[in-house]
Amino acid sequence: MKVAYTICANNYLASAKVLKESFTKHHPEIPLFIVLVDKKDPAINYNDFYNDSILFIDEIVDLDIEALSHKFSIAELCTTVKPFVFKYFFTKYDKVVYIDPDIKVYAPFSDCWEALEKYTFVLTPHLMNPVDDGKIPSDFYTLRTGIFNLGFLGLARGEELEKFLNWWGERLLAYGYTNWDKGMFYDQIWANYIPVMFNNYLILKHYGYNVANWNWHERTLTKNGDGWMVNDKYPLTFFHFSSYRYTAPLVLCNYNTRYNRFSRPDIAGVVDEYYADLKAAGADAVRKSPAYYQQQHNVYQIKMLAARPLKEKIRNRLSKMVELYFSS
Repeated sequence: MKVAYTICANNYLASAKVLKESFTKHHPEIPLFIVLVDKKDPAINYNDFYNDSILFIDEIVDLDIEALSHKFSIAELCTTVKPFVFKYFFTKYDKVVYIDPDIKVYAPFSDCWEALEKYTFVLTPHLMNPVDDGKIPSDFYTLRTGIFNLGFLGLARGEELEKFLNWWGERLLAYGYTNWDKGMFYDQIWANYIPVMFNNYLILKHYGYNVANWNWHERTLTKNGDGWMVNDKYPLTFFHFSSYRYTAPLVLCNYNTRYNRFSRPDIAGVVDEYYADLKAAGADAVRKSPAYYQQQHNVYQIKMLAARPLKEKIRNRLSKMVELYFSS
C-alpha cells in the first residue's frame, strides 16, 4: 500500500492544499496526508483544507513537541519530526513518500513508485551538472545544503529501513538545526551518508523531478497541453517552489541571482500559475496564522537571553570568590 504526506504549520495550509490537489489529480488512488506541526487556529476553517486528511503531530508521534520547540525553530521542527512521521505511516503502509508543501505535482510519480518496488530509498539530487558563474546558487553554494534535496524522499519497507529511520531520528533530535558554521542544514545534510551507509538506494536522475531554483541552469520548460516538458524530453513531474514568496509574486526566488522573470519566461509561467493556485487555495486567509511552536521557541529563546546576564554575574562572583580563597 502506498501513501504520501507533507508537513507544515497552519500558515502553509494553502500550499499544502495545492500540493494535495495536484498530487491527487495524478494519483487518485493514493492518499496524501497533511501533518500539522501546530495547534488548531480558531480563525481557520479546516474544512477548507481537507480536514479529514489533516493529522496533528502531537497525536501521531511519541515526542515531547513542546520541549523540542524550545530548541528548534518551526522550520527546524518540521524537518526534525520527519523520520518519526515516516515510522507512523510505516505501521500502515509499505511505500511512503514525503513531499514538501511548496511543491506542485504535474505528472504521476511513475518512476518513483516503480523504483520503490525494488529499492528502499529513492533520492533526488539538487543538481546533475555543475554551474559556477559567480551567481547564486552555484554547485559550491548548494553543496553546503547537501547532495540530495529532501523536499522529496521515497522510502519502502526493507531490511535497511528501521536502521535508517532510527539513526536519522537520533541525529535530528540532537542536530536538526541549521548552522552554516557547524555544517548543519536541517534534516537534509544527513542524507549524504545514505550511499555509503546503506546499499538499497536509487538516485533518481530524472530532469522532471524536483525542478527548483538550484537546477534551473540545466532545465528549461516548455508548455505541453495541460502540463510542461523539461528540456523537450522529460515530462515535468513536480516543481519545487523553494524560496518563492506569495507576498512577492514577481520574484521567482528570493535569493537566486542568476535568473529573473525576464531572462526565464518559462519559469515565470509556472510561477504565475502557482501564485494563482495559492490565491485560490486561500493563502490570504492562513498566511498570517501564528505558528504556535514558533511562538514557544521565541519565548524560550528570549528567556534564555534574559537569563544570560544573571548567569554571567553568578559565574564572575564565584570566580572572584575562588580567586580570593586561594590568594589568602
